[in-house]
Amino acid sequence: LASNLSKEQVPDSISEMQRIRRAAEDQTVPACLVTLKKYQVAHMNSVINTMLAFVGGADSNTLNTGLAQARKEHDQYTLEIIKLLGITPKPVNTTTP
Repeated sequence: LASNLSKEQVPDSISEMQRIRRAAEDQTVPACLVTLKKYQVAHMNSVINTMLAFVGGADSNTLNTGLAQARKEHDQYTLEIIKLLGITPKPVNTTTP
């Protein structure tokens, strides 16, 4: 959602994302969800830090690095939730027939 905002709207979104992240950090989870929560908060931090860098006028290399890190953490979160649900991930075919 934040990527569809104008630069002027981003600071309000960052504040809301920080509020949500703090609530996630404060949430007590059972031991089986500790790793999932770790990935969740790491992803949130990467997105927030990248948005702050954007507002601060960071160069495109810095922003691309932040986005790549956020994607990596999102993927880790997704794989962890799949594991917790007992789902066997299937490889994605990226070649065109």
